[in-house]
Amino acid sequence: MIPKLTEKISLWQLFILIYVFEIGSSVVVDIGSDAKQDAWIAILLATGIGAVTIVFYHYLLNKKEGKNLFELFEFCFGKYISKVFTFGYIIYFFYIASRVMRDFGELLVSSIFEKTPIEFISITITLVIIYLLYLGIEVLGRTSEIFLPYVFFFLIMVGLFILFSGEIQFENLQPVLAEGIGPVIKAVFPQLMTFPFGEVVAFMTIIPYVSSFKHAKKVSVVAILFSGLMLTYTTIVLITTLGAEMKARATFPLLSAAREISLLKFIERVDLIVVFVVMFGIIVKVSVYFFAGLKGLEHLFSIPYRAFIFPMGTIIAFISIAISHNFAEHIEEGLVFVPYYLHLPFQYFIPLLLLPFLLWKTRQKNKKVNK
Repeated sequence: MIPKLTEKISLWQLFILIYVFEIGSSVVVDIGSDAKQDAWIAILLATGIGAVTIVFYHYLLNKKEGKNLFELFEFCFGKYISKVFTFGYIIYFFYIASRVMRDFGELLVSSIFEKTPIEFISITITLVIIYLLYLGIEVLGRTSEIFLPYVFFFLIMVGLFILFSGEIQFENLQPVLAEGIGPVIKAVFPQLMTFPFGEVVAFMTIIPYVSSFKHAKKVSVVAILFSGLMLTYTTIVLITTLGAEMKARATFPLLSAAREISLLKFIERVDLIVVFVVMFGIIVKVSVYFFAGLKGLEHLFSIPYRAFIFPMGTIIAFISIAISHNFAEHIEEGLVFVPYYLHLPFQYFIPLLLLPFLLWKTRQKNKKVNK
């Protein structure tokens, strides 16, 4: 028998989940490369868009407090039409979870476990995530509380170690806006506004379970701003260490930059620090997407979501392998197909479509209550 879970997380746990979720795979792959040496400016602009986006999501949830994304669909569109939107988001959440899982598998296979099959890595991480989510979203929040200081400390120390090793060249940041604002805007739309900042749409299935819902908006905005500043920091470190061109060509820029560390002939080869940060970020990010998809199945079939955890976990592990033949194809698909055909509709277009129906429905209900 499946035990009953208390699906409540604190505001601090919400902050941690959003922060780690945003860092997640963003530190694995190169982001903002279209802006070249101005990538850090593009990330700052995208951070502002991300803050506005999370405020918009919270506004939708606030119209029917206590209801998640899928329940809002049913409230606005009815029982049958809402199933179409719910099914679409289920596919979207599970597919992106598989893509993020592949990111981490490729990092480990190419950098550390070169002779280990990527299938073994995907299965192992999936089992960890299955165990976490079976215990509940609250356990994921508590686990994140434990590891957050290490993630924050390691990211800061990697930058400082590179600085003290004498590998940072601040002239790589110049000239600022050499080609105008055009490349920066190109980097923001659609890449940065969809990955990673628009991905917080998954939290529309988690925010309703925050213990203090009325303060969730402020906490979410602060988490987005904080994660944006951390991504800006890591991007500046990468550009000043590798240069804009080398950063764009590197498969895993942060790992390449960390390998430049050579301090006092003692602190060298800190690859494991980067891998740890990425591993924890990937676990949280896949878990959030996985949980969002499971809540969709729970709403669709009226069955507790934990009944779907193991079968869907095996499917995610399989898709993460079958999704592409190699890492180059995987990245190309993520830069061309995913932003336009998946991220933009599910992160922005459908929530915007939901807004007028939600306003109309709540207004009609308020009139009935007043009468």
